Amino acid sequence: MIFLTGAPGFLGTRLLRRLGRKHPGGRFALLVQPKFREKAERALLRLGLAGRAELFEGDITAGPGLGLAEADRERLAGLVTRAYHLAAVYDLAIPKEVGHAVNVEGTRHVLDFLEACERLAVFAYVSTAYVSGRRTGLIREDELRHEAGFKNHYERTKYEAEVLVQERRGRIPTVIYRPGIVVGDSQTGATEKFDGPYFLLKVLRRLPSVTLMTRIGAGDKPVSVVPVDFVTEAMAALTEPVRAGQTFHLTAPDPLTAREMIAVFLRLLGKRAVFVPVPPAVARVLTQTPVGRLLGLTPQLVDYFDFPAYYDRRRAEAALAEEGIRCPRLVEYAPQMVRYLEEHAEQEDVRAEAMY
Repeated sequence: MIFLTGAPGFLGTRLLRRLGRKHPGGRFALLVQPKFREKAERALLRLGLAGRAELFEGDITAGPGLGLAEADRERLAGLVTRAYHLAAVYDLAIPKEVGHAVNVEGTRHVLDFLEACERLAVFAYVSTAYVSGRRTGLIREDELRHEAGFKNHYERTKYEAEVLVQERRGRIPTVIYRPGIVVGDSQTGATEKFDGPYFLLKVLRRLPSVTLMTRIGAGDKPVSVVPVDFVTEAMAALTEPVRAGQTFHLTAPDPLTAREMIAVFLRLLGKRAVFVPVPPAVARVLTQTPVGRLLGLTPQLVDYFDFPAYYDRRRAEAALAEEGIRCPRLVEYAPQMVRYLEEHAEQEDVRAEAMY
């Protein structure tokens, strides 16, 4: 049985679709909060997996038992052979207490539960490339611990959670994934969360066709954006017992700089801009002005558009090549991102709640 947390969230639902295809005879146990049960049931029907999946109401913050009924917990401990932990608060503005409770303690509880699963062959943990925090320069897949500090509580709590995961690798066969900034599907542009680069896209849409625009810093640092279908395809393919103990950077193979990304978006929106560079500190102040708030700018986003971190992905590249998986470049799917945003600009943004 395949155990999964994080459904019916953005990543979790799409990973479930991939796993359903990869394991046609497999059965699924989905841990869902009671408030998301109805949404999870609809997702299973849409994916054609209602007959192969069982929903277990629980909560990763409820202790080592995950809020499961004792009989359910004992039954799962004897059935689970694969596990995927995606449930987390994916929000750069997350409060410290919430991030610690969900991302750190929640992960600890999942690990406690998995240690009791006697048939577990492999466990996939979804971290983030940004556990690197304020580290600069080249960041390798086999590195984690550092004292460089963090840009926000999201980064810190995901770092602390991955530390816990790595500490138990000797007892739990684990594959760790560190995605970059995850956006919509590369083929359709579909997404449930208009965050990250979408904040920028929303700002650009509101500007005149010819405009002055601030540029954060030099704009020559890479921004690692990856589409959700690439991330879930990679996770479905690489989560095998033979890869236990490995960590993969699921980051862009040739990331555009912030300046290049903005240029691509402007071209697709049919707009032109003259840029006025401003230091990151000034940009953060601008996000707190009435104009900044009207445009939807956030101070947390500023830190990711002029930061000299470079993610080495050689291990991931080699493993993905074995599976015939390629990460498309932003210029290939940016048109789909823009089109989807323009068609769904009024869509409710469920980025924080749906992921946990």
